[in-house]
Amino acid sequence: MLNPELVWMTPVIVRKKDGTPQVFACVNDALDFLEEDLALHRGGKYSRAVQTCRRALNRMTPVAIAREAFIDACRDAGMAASADAMFGAKPGAGGQHSLA
Repeated sequence: MLNPELVWMTPVIVRKKDGTPQVFACVNDALDFLEEDLALHRGGKYSRAVQTCRRALNRMTPVAIAREAFIDACRDAGMAASADAMFGAKPGAGGQHSLA
């Protein structure tokens, strides 16, 4: 069964190691990013983020908890992560947004 997107009240902006910023507005996109782009940075914060995002998609954890875990995992992997909303972002692959 497909889960509908669970949107955060405030998007998360992640500046990847190459300097490219991406905006994440929902749990689905955060989990995709964790599993595809952050998989090499496995650790406690990564595992917690994946687990809480999955639990949020199954309505077992509040989306705000998944959001904070996602931010922690990104920072632990050496990427800047901000909880500030940014305007002018354009949609990118997988529903993510790019500021380019």
